[in-house]
Parts: sequence; structure tokens; C-alpha cells
Amino acid sequence: MVRHEPLDYWLALTLVPGLGALGIARAWRGLGSAEAVFKVPATTLLSFGIRSAAAKAVSAFSDWSQVATLRRQVCDIGGEIISLEDPRYPENLALIADPPSVLFIKGSVEHLQLPAISVVGARRASELGRRFAYSLGSRLAGQGLAVISGLALGVDGAAHEGSLRGGGPTVAVLGTGLDVVYPAAHRHLSERIVENGTLLTEFPPGTGPDKAHFPRRNRLVSGLSQGVVVVEAGERSGSLITARLALEQGREVFAVPGPPGLPGSRGVNRLLKDGAQLLESAEDIFSALPWLCADVKGVAASGNGASGLPKRPVLSPEQACLVAALGPDEIIFDDLLEKLSWESGLLSQVLLELELSGMLIKGAGNIFRIAPEYV
Repeated sequence: MVRHEPLDYWLALTLVPGLGALGIARAWRGLGSAEAVFKVPATTLLSFGIRSAAAKAVSAFSDWSQVATLRRQVCDIGGEIISLEDPRYPENLALIADPPSVLFIKGSVEHLQLPAISVVGARRASELGRRFAYSLGSRLAGQGLAVISGLALGVDGAAHEGSLRGGGPTVAVLGTGLDVVYPAAHRHLSERIVENGTLLTEFPPGTGPDKAHFPRRNRLVSGLSQGVVVVEAGERSGSLITARLALEQGREVFAVPGPPGLPGSRGVNRLLKDGAQLLESAEDIFSALPWLCADVKGVAASGNGASGLPKRPVLSPEQACLVAALGPDEIIFDDLLEKLSWESGLLSQVLLELELSGMLIKGAGNIFRIAPEYV
């Protein structure tokens, strides 16, 4: 009989149809190893709540070539795989009811051991909401905390950008495979996160975006952290799903209050009515979770902000091109568009990225200029 590596058994479990993260976790906790799941009779697996068809599929599994292909695909894209029994697996995540049996990771695995706060919110966030998420991400990173989010447009992207600006690690949890960046507009952001943080997913390479994937992603966003902050959210926002999952997982939930009547305020204000902690600044997190920074004060003391000088963000090729085109003077949007010969949508996106990073100042009349400290 061919004996496989322990990781092979974990990957094989993910390939068994109908088994699911909850069933795998229950069987592993009951039997002690992934290999043991394949060695027991199907009737034993039924006692862990695994359905009959899935239990029989485990016993019948033989497609080890697919396991080898999966390992090769992850290696080819510069990724890494860790299983539930790997000592590097995030402890917080391992404790939820249905942790992923394997995590596909690109970037630093070590960052997953840091105390962390998740920052989530609306994709179509207001400028005020994006600025708050950016500032919060930077402040948390400055304290040595990992900032977790889902790489979505709006609040998520701003929180990641802020964390990078603060010199700390950020973890982007994907609803796709490591090789599929969604949304595409965040490709360069994802590359910068790999350099200064971690991309993480439970989906194998080649997995594209699917509506059903994002609630599954959200349980990881909350599960990786000690607390979840919701910045803006509509009444049916996915961020409310993340908040609910956080409560189920025993995490603290914070909500940033919004002006009454605005669509982005309805979800967060409802969270506050339901008992979420009101958050106006990062200090509210430190007050509610005073132990959070106890082990990372040294990181904050030696961080990039210690000198009081701003750290110039790592720029994507488009961002660098735009900064060069801006020069030291003010310029209006239309003149910049003509100067660069870009599509207006691309220019708007890159301008927003630079504005969120703190490098760009937008004035009245659609006038832009580089912030003085970066000239």
C-alpha cells in the first residue's frame, strides 16, 4: 500500500464531495489525524455527523494524482499550504466550529499568529467611510496588530491600504483561489499585500468568484481576529453576516455610527441597537480589549511611525506613473486625463488609491496635488 504524506490526506479530504469543513473538523477531532479518517469504516464517519454518501466517498477515494496536481499548482504560484494540524495554523481560526481543513497562503505565514482586528464594510462606501477605515487600519498597524479584511472595494481596500501605510501586516482573505484576484482593480494591492502581509484562502487555485464563496470567506475574516469593526453597511450588507459570525465565534463586534437616514448607516446603527460596541477611534478597541497590544508593544515602538516621518507607500506602476505626471503643482482631472491618455475609469481608480494612501490631496473643483510631505 502506498503511504502518502500527512498533507496529502488533508488535501484529499477537501476533494471528497459533500464532506465539508464541519464534517472534516469533526472527524479529525474525533480520530486524531486526517489519515485516520481514510482508515475507519464508513459507519464510523456517520457518528461524526457525516452523511452516508460522503462517508462512502471517503472510503472510495483513490484520486491521489489530483492531490499531487493541487500541490504542484500551489507551488507554481509561489503559495504554501498549511493544514489544521500544522503548528502554524492560526489558533483563533482552529477554534471555530468549521475551520478550513487547509489554508492556501501567499506571503507571510508568521503574520497569522499576531493579534488581529478585522475591519469590514460597504463596497460602495462614502469618502468619509473609506477615510475612517484607512485611518483605523494605519493606527492598528502602528500598534503591531494585523489588520484582516476581504480585499473588496470600498472599506476593505481602504483598511488594507491603511495597514500598509502604518507599516504593519495586513491579511486579505479571498473568496477565490490565490491566482484569481477579485476584484481585478485590486491586483496591485494584492501584490503589495504579498510583500507586506498575507493572502489567504480556503479555495484551491483556479477558483473564480462565486456568490456562495463570500459568506464562507466572511467566517474566516471574523475567525482570524479578536474583534470585528464594521465601518459602513447597508441593511443587507455582507458585513452584517461577518458581524453575526463574529458573535457566534465569541468575538467582539464594534460598529462605527453613521448619520441617520443614509443607506450606509442603517446596518451599523442596527448593530449598535443590538448591542455592538460603539467605535469612534482605535482607542475604543484598546479600551475594550486592553490585553490585545500587550505582546506587540515592542513592534509599535520600533515601527515606521516612531520617527514621526511618513513612510512613502509602495507604489504600483500606474500609481508611480500618475505621481510623476502630477509633479509638484496642482492639476485638474481633465488635464491629467489628457496628459496620461488613460481611460477615465482607470484614472479615477488610481487617484482614489493615492488619496486613500495619504499621498494625494483632492481639492474643490476636482483639483489634485501631491501632499506636501511627499513632494
